Amino acid sequence: MTLTGARVEVPADPAAFYALSLEQQWGDGAPVLPPTDAAIEALLTCSPDPADHVVGVLPPRGGVATVELVAANAAMAGVQPAAFPHVLAALEALLVPEWNAFGLTTTTSSVFPMLLVNGPSRDALGIDYRAGCMGGAGGRGSMTIGRAVALCLRNIGGQRAGETSRTVFGQPARFGLCFGEWEERSPWPSLAARRGLPTDRDVVTVHGGKGTFPMADIHNDDPRGLLELLARSMAYPLANMFLGNAQNGEVVLAINPMWAERFAAVFPDVADLQAFVHGHAWQPLALWPEPNQVILRDKRRVGGADRVYLTATPEQIVPMVCGGLGSLHAIALPSFGESQMQSAVVRPAA
Repeated sequence: MTLTGARVEVPADPAAFYALSLEQQWGDGAPVLPPTDAAIEALLTCSPDPADHVVGVLPPRGGVATVELVAANAAMAGVQPAAFPHVLAALEALLVPEWNAFGLTTTTSSVFPMLLVNGPSRDALGIDYRAGCMGGAGGRGSMTIGRAVALCLRNIGGQRAGETSRTVFGQPARFGLCFGEWEERSPWPSLAARRGLPTDRDVVTVHGGKGTFPMADIHNDDPRGLLELLARSMAYPLANMFLGNAQNGEVVLAINPMWAERFAAVFPDVADLQAFVHGHAWQPLALWPEPNQVILRDKRRVGGADRVYLTATPEQIVPMVCGGLGSLHAIALPSFGESQMQSAVVRPAA
């Protein structure tokens, strides 16, 4: 296998290599592994495409992402070869124009690609979907796949906070966020199945998420009452979805398996649950100061009874079952708004 990427001599000492990665801005602040020829070649053996195949042009600076360059960044992140096709699938998904990669990589917002994984390889690759799945569970696949995508945006696309990216705060997910759905505990079809994709294949869905929005409850025995509170909490007044039109973007609602069982008893059809959440994800117009009320009216965001709805359609509410069995908690992944979730089927090695 012939590698064509530029070669750089680096120190053999791990601490010295780490210092060099910071000096040259290859890294994200955490230690990285040397992308040796052997490490890159091992990843390429699991690629569905040849090393010189162009995955796409990554924003914001328009860097050409060949499979080899993606592999170099995946090697630094510690991606195991079997998981490399997931990295490629994630990049393919975020490069779909409707995901709006340029807008999301340059905005002042904290938004970043969040990778949601379905399929049979979750356990084998160490993709977390149980307790601590959004941070701290320690699955190799979750940590390295998400990080590899972040490094590709950084090193190939040229995304740099305060330079090409105007993000004000960023978020922890800019280190990389990747987690799976606990399909076996879901009372509804998986996210991939609901998006019309095969359930016997691995699928990566990329969501432009602004962060993790935690919600908790210990008081409600009525599942409808609890779900209504979740809906109202998701519609917090300064959510990005209230800044523009309501047509674009999705809000992911991550539901723990215990709550999913409670909700499914009332809403066995997930579409009915989406409709219920959509119908309660609103705030009264009077909640906003008068100047804001004028803007919301001008943007045609005010519905009947002076209600301002978070989304235009129930389909923009995206339930997903994951997390531990401790109950009591849910997580919303708020939308950037000017982005539409995209999915890609993971293609095996050629």
